[in-house]
Amino acid sequence: MPIIEVKNLSKVYNLYENPKDRLKEALNPFKKSYHNELYALKNITFNIKQNEIFGIIGNNGSGKSTLLKIISGVLSSSSGSVSTHGKITPLLELGAGFNPELSGIDNIYLLTSIDNYTKEQIAKKIKTILEFAEIGEMIYQPIKTYSTGMKARLAFSLAIHVNPDILIIDEVLSVGDASFQRKCFAKIENFKNAKKTIIFVSHSIAQIIQLCDRVIWLDKGELILNGDTKIIAELYQKYGSYKIIDIKKIRDEYQQLIENKKIDHKKTTLSSKKEKNSFYDVTLKPKSTIYYKENNAKIYDAKITTCDHKMVNVLQQNSDYIYSYKVQLHKEFGNIRFGVLFKTIEGLEIAGGSYSLLEQENINIIEKGSYKVEWKFKCLFNPGVYFVNAGVSSDFKHIHRVMDAYCFRVSEIKKNISNSLVNVISDFKLMHD
Repeated sequence: MPIIEVKNLSKVYNLYENPKDRLKEALNPFKKSYHNELYALKNITFNIKQNEIFGIIGNNGSGKSTLLKIISGVLSSSSGSVSTHGKITPLLELGAGFNPELSGIDNIYLLTSIDNYTKEQIAKKIKTILEFAEIGEMIYQPIKTYSTGMKARLAFSLAIHVNPDILIIDEVLSVGDASFQRKCFAKIENFKNAKKTIIFVSHSIAQIIQLCDRVIWLDKGELILNGDTKIIAELYQKYGSYKIIDIKKIRDEYQQLIENKKIDHKKTTLSSKKEKNSFYDVTLKPKSTIYYKENNAKIYDAKITTCDHKMVNVLQQNSDYIYSYKVQLHKEFGNIRFGVLFKTIEGLEIAGGSYSLLEQENINIIEKGSYKVEWKFKCLFNPGVYFVNAGVSSDFKHIHRVMDAYCFRVSEIKKNISNSLVNVISDFKLMHD
């Protein structure tokens, strides 16, 4: 049974041009309407399983916060229903619920008392809460004196230590230093191992891909897609900035990519059984490729070759290779940069960046025409299947992008055993000290 069930959920706000119109409408004997309706959510339906990290993505104003508030019981719906099975702890906004005039320690006791915890129960947890939050003596100062990062530390620490069945996280991991964020990620992993459920909202697509088992995409109150994290995240990156979204087109593209992913998975399984000295596997071609809209530029002919220009897609660890693609520019561009990004089969970003030789040579303008860009790299990836993107931008705006432009497999090496994604160790020695 799902731990959260959302059925035909809608939230409608009545908007009045004049405050007096609200009174006119209430007193009108003929029930005349003086308002316009704004749907924050429109007929949303989905389920969340126990022990699932469930992601929600969407632009500002898409309905994410409204949905979270209804699930957590802070807000009521206009129609539809939400069924939850278990204790929910929401981190909807940093510091939400804190009394700014009270100290941090007083806020801990206040907020936990609302959840029916006794002082004795919280006293046993105080040390652990404070150690995780790492705000020192500031815990005895009023919340209004805290920085945003300090509020984040305390809010997250408090939420995870009251042992919820369902934890709602809304943009909390976007603040705080790197070490604190790493602690948060570790706690999220611990929560998952403890069979807890997490609803995770973030504008960071990298975090969504890294953490979430499944994701939904909301836009202007409508549910666009529900399912595969990697594919939905990439379609959101492609279409999310459009003013008008063609929902049918996106859903059709999603279904095609899902079918292609199943084919890719079968081919990957078969490819892994092939001979290790075969450097090109004709069946190993990406079907998850997503082409972005061209803006006077087109990327094509992406490939990986050996340093003597032999095309390969079965790579050997610690060998050097060249990743390249061609770009057709249909007009003159300034401040142009070329991008490369290596990812796992799940979409987790591993390595890459954007580069510009023009800046190094003090050239600001590149003329229209056909160009080829190359990156030489050493294969430090551990055995597995990987994908690589291609992108070109001008003045920090993409003029063309291709997701999963090329895929490759790294052959197994029996002499080394590693559970990581990359292997940066070039030598190993054992010596008497």
